[in-house]
Amino acid sequence: MAASPPATAIASLGRALRGPLIGRADARFDDARRIWNGRIDRRPLLIARCADVSDIIACVRFAQDHALPVAVRGSGHACAGTALCDDGLVVDMSRMKGIRVVPDGGIVRAEPGVTWGDMDHATQAFGFAVPGGTDSEVGIAGLSLGGGNGWLMGAFGATCDNILSLDVVTAEGRLVTASASEGFVTVTGLGSKGGMN
Repeated sequence: MAASPPATAIASLGRALRGPLIGRADARFDDARRIWNGRIDRRPLLIARCADVSDIIACVRFAQDHALPVAVRGSGHACAGTALCDDGLVVDMSRMKGIRVVPDGGIVRAEPGVTWGDMDHATQAFGFAVPGGTDSEVGIAGLSLGGGNGWLMGAFGATCDNILSLDVVTAEGRLVTASASEGFVTVTGLGSKGGMN
């Protein structure tokens, strides 16, 4: 078990975040650690319900500074329960659900908390379909990183075959954009970037 960070450091992180920071004494703790697989019963030290990329960066840097285990939660749907860790920090992005459809280019920009149900709802209004999963509760981030098998795969490939670029926060707490044409490019200003393209 990692040593708990000082209370002053935890309070400082809480002030730095736009989203809530939930500890074990918080009345919201048990609800915040609940994930799709109810058999998983892990007790993180802290759960950060991130509101934006700045929150994610602050969490990653805090975990590095205090040698805390980290779990990353998109939708929390993974059967293995990887969205939670014991005695560490959960970077919970499940409330980051922004979706922007660019009809002229046939492009969708989405944040990591979006599920396939959210994606389908947003894209179908424009007559689009994104190759994705077969279950509406699965998150786009986890499914895409795992390849992404779904109903449209035979005609349009897996989800990962249709990704144009990704905004990624590295283990060092840097925001980079990854794409086939550019490789990894450091983003110097956050601006409106904030999710998975």
